Amino acid sequence: MKRLVLGSAALALAACSGEPTVRHDPTGQLGVCPAPAFQEFVGQPYAYTQFDWPMMRVIRPGDAVTKDYRENRLNIDLDADERITRIWCG
Repeated sequence: MKRLVLGSAALALAACSGEPTVRHDPTGQLGVCPAPAFQEFVGQPYAYTQFDWPMMRVIRPGDAVTKDYRENRLNIDLDADERITRIWCG
């Protein structure tokens, strides 16, 4: 019973935080790269999001990026206002 109450309290606090959060799914249900699961964040300010993915890069306007392809790398493109414009794998 104590665990249920603590779990419910944690969920309530998370819901009130106002910050969208997506975490890596260790079960692998999201696949190699979870870009489809993160599409709801396109258009959002990057400062209010939290991505928990081991292989990730944030690309701002004018940033130099390598062209090597990594299927498990999550790429987050930002515009000049730090809003997310694209989330993709590679």
